[in-house]
Amino acid sequence: MLLSGWPDSVVRICFFIALVGAESSLGSLPPPVNLSLSWDQNSLNVNINWREPAGLDTKSKVNYILTIYKENCPPKNNASSLLRTKMLSLSYPVSKEEGICVGITTNLEIGENKIASKEVYKYLPPPLALVENFKCVYYATKKMNCTWTVVKNTPDLQLFYRIGEQNKTLKSCMSYLSSGHIKTGCHLHDKDLTSNANVFFVISTTGENHLNNKFKIDINVSVKPPTPNVHITKEGEHLCFQAVIPNDFLAPQCLNYKFVYTRCNEKSEEITKNSSLHVEYDTACMYKVRVQVIYSSMFCGEGHDIESDTSEPGYYGEDGDPNLAFKLAMIVTPLIVCCCLVAALLMFRRIKDIILPKIPEPSLFFKDMLNSTSDGFSKGLDEKLYVPDKDIVASGVSLEPNSILLPQNHDTCI
Repeated sequence: MLLSGWPDSVVRICFFIALVGAESSLGSLPPPVNLSLSWDQNSLNVNINWREPAGLDTKSKVNYILTIYKENCPPKNNASSLLRTKMLSLSYPVSKEEGICVGITTNLEIGENKIASKEVYKYLPPPLALVENFKCVYYATKKMNCTWTVVKNTPDLQLFYRIGEQNKTLKSCMSYLSSGHIKTGCHLHDKDLTSNANVFFVISTTGENHLNNKFKIDINVSVKPPTPNVHITKEGEHLCFQAVIPNDFLAPQCLNYKFVYTRCNEKSEEITKNSSLHVEYDTACMYKVRVQVIYSSMFCGEGHDIESDTSEPGYYGEDGDPNLAFKLAMIVTPLIVCCCLVAALLMFRRIKDIILPKIPEPSLFFKDMLNSTSDGFSKGLDEKLYVPDKDIVASGVSLEPNSILLPQNHDTCI
């Protein structure tokens, strides 16, 4: 006796066998089955599990390739990670709880000439979020600030963290940052916080609906370099600009230094791996120097470069006046000319009688010439011409008579 529906079942079984045979003839492997994803409760990992493909030849040695996509399934963009394993489970670490899509295929290790199976996808949505925009900044040695935005008003938020190994005990935040009654951040000061450490965070609530969010921060990519100080020294005919930061803050190979300086109001900028910069010194210029520390993504971390705040400016020297010579000439030249003029006037006043002697007035001279009387003419000339003093001539001299007192031969004495 035949059961009802039996012919249809026979047809379906035959059709399935035919499909398997066709696939075998084409050389493709069957895909894994029962793919499942879940969040690990004790770490920031995604647990991935599956079972062997149905109808797989027991003699075939296969492995599985898992492709991780950070988007919904089916994926539209390139994969973020590619993993290969022989096992039937895998734990995949992530940096934060976000939705991911996992694709898996079956592949032969060696032997038969068969192609990989088609890819099977599974999507894992993120857990219910308590906070978002979780960020941490390592801003000083052994110090880090973490901030977040609260999704829902939950005043009983608690933050726990551990540094490094997974088996360490979680520590609780001791110094919260708050906005009113809402916790919006945590200040961490821990001796184990170093520039190359990884920190695992758990934010949870203590209410009836117990929830938690997990985050992992790599300090290498969450660094904000400290604000440097700038020192300026003169070395021979050069100036040395020195950027100073704490020695134990970060590995030197991760840092670049950006020097911005002005010389006589002419701005220059230079980025160097060294913490010092030498420039030629111009004594006629004042130098103003600022410096920034750059955490370089080329040498450490990921993403874009992270710049520190700009240092306070440092000064050296004084600006000279480029027009000083012209200004001095404009001041000194008129003074010299004035002094020369005064000296010339004084000298001219002393020798003016030699250069310009007195002469008769022409008008009186010609007037006296026209005068008919000689007295008038003489009078006119006497008034203008130099008249020398007359010599006094003695008059009324007489000889004395011979005196009897004189000797007889007095004539010979005269």
